[in-house]
Amino acid sequence: MNFLAETTTQEAFSLVDRIGQWLLSNGVTILVIILVALLVRFVVGILVNRIFQTMYQSGSRISRMTNVVVKKHPDAGLAAAHEERRKQRADTLSTASKNVASVVIWSIAFVMILAQVGVNIAPIIASLGVAGLAAGIGAQTLIKDVLAGVIMLFEDLVAVGDYVDLQFAEGTVENVNLRVTQVRGLNGVLWTVRNGEIISLGNYSRGLGTAFVMLDIASSADDAAVTEAIHAVFDTLKADQKWSKLIVGAPQATGILSVDGARYQRRITADTIPGKQWDVEREIRKRLRAEFDKRGIEFALPRFQESA
Repeated sequence: MNFLAETTTQEAFSLVDRIGQWLLSNGVTILVIILVALLVRFVVGILVNRIFQTMYQSGSRISRMTNVVVKKHPDAGLAAAHEERRKQRADTLSTASKNVASVVIWSIAFVMILAQVGVNIAPIIASLGVAGLAAGIGAQTLIKDVLAGVIMLFEDLVAVGDYVDLQFAEGTVENVNLRVTQVRGLNGVLWTVRNGEIISLGNYSRGLGTAFVMLDIASSADDAAVTEAIHAVFDTLKADQKWSKLIVGAPQATGILSVDGARYQRRITADTIPGKQWDVEREIRKRLRAEFDKRGIEFALPRFQESA
């Protein structure tokens, strides 16, 4: 209060004049910096979206050409699954790239604003360099996770919705980012695995899935009748629009694989669109059981160990 009382009118006007001059010079510069940062962020966002959208569209065109040229019978369901995966990958990479760009742009803008308010930014930059080096040494694990996450995203090793085996966890991917991958197990547990800890990754949803059914058939069964029953099931699957969309190509049945006094084995495989192999396996087993019952073909009885 004493300071205000002692401040003369001329000094007050001088202070206001200096503030006005600062606002007209440095204040306008700060406003321009903020506007330019917003504009650059907007332009970078458009460019990033355009780049990854072009990648997605190019990949879709190449995939359609490949399906027509390489495959005699291109599968619409498999092509749709691959196209959805490419779109999902493009969206994920676009979001991650825009986030990184925002951090860089606003960091530069913040340093420029500090320079305008009279802060000597040279020591700040030097301190940030030293702090960054120290943080890098202390955060090697985090950096390792982030680098692994970038590689996983750019190489399309995993995406949300894939069924994967990460050694530490197996299940459906619910979230994947630059640091961690989250997997929901069949028992409902949500596993969070650091990307840097993923040494080997098994992806059941990548490319084609394979339905695998092993048959234990009673040794007294006529193998020719078994073959007829298997192919009858194949024909019904092909005629069923729901299941024909999930199966790529034609299912295959082997001949007799092994035989003993009570049984012999045969194997059925069918390529499916990604992630649908287990559904197809269950449907094949269900139809085979009904077809075998109708034809009087018996499955082998389970083996029992004789007690000593």
